[in-house]
Amino acid sequence: MTAGARSEAHAFWARLEAEYQRYQSAVRVLPAGNEKIQEDLRRYLCLRCAGFLEQVTFIIIDGYLEQKAGGPALSFSRSWFKRAPNLTVDAFTKLIARFGENHAVSFDLFLTAVRRDALGDLLGIRNDVAHGKVFNGQRLAPERYVQLCEDIYDWLVETFLGESVEVIDASGTRTLAYEKSP
Repeated sequence: MTAGARSEAHAFWARLEAEYQRYQSAVRVLPAGNEKIQEDLRRYLCLRCAGFLEQVTFIIIDGYLEQKAGGPALSFSRSWFKRAPNLTVDAFTKLIARFGENHAVSFDLFLTAVRRDALGDLLGIRNDVAHGKVFNGQRLAPERYVQLCEDIYDWLVETFLGESVEVIDASGTRTLAYEKSP
């Protein structure tokens, strides 16, 4: 998966970004009186953002594990990671910290109070909406969560995949070239 981790993660990001663009287009053309439809669309985007974070985290970290380990060590790492719990701010922080003190400190510096609050709100909304609770207002602000997703996506790629560049030759074979070691 290493050669494809970067492109697979990017494809996930591109799909989320395209859905957000469609959302913005849709709410601009909805006639007055369709506030409930707008709320439904915002809830959907919140769910998509939460799902994106979980999936892109798995893709990137699995790619990193494949870069750094092989054989039984890779199998062992993946066996734990596939059983990772649904993300909460605490679970996300602990997951990153499992890669060592440098990663923990870096993530702590990255996860400013604003990002931490947004992440907590987003992951809380995912659980509440999935269980039928209804939210509206500021907590359902897709712009806030899409920006958070982009920030976390960028941090994960930079931290775990480094300055790698995926190269596809004329035959379609994918390889990674590294500008610096992650």
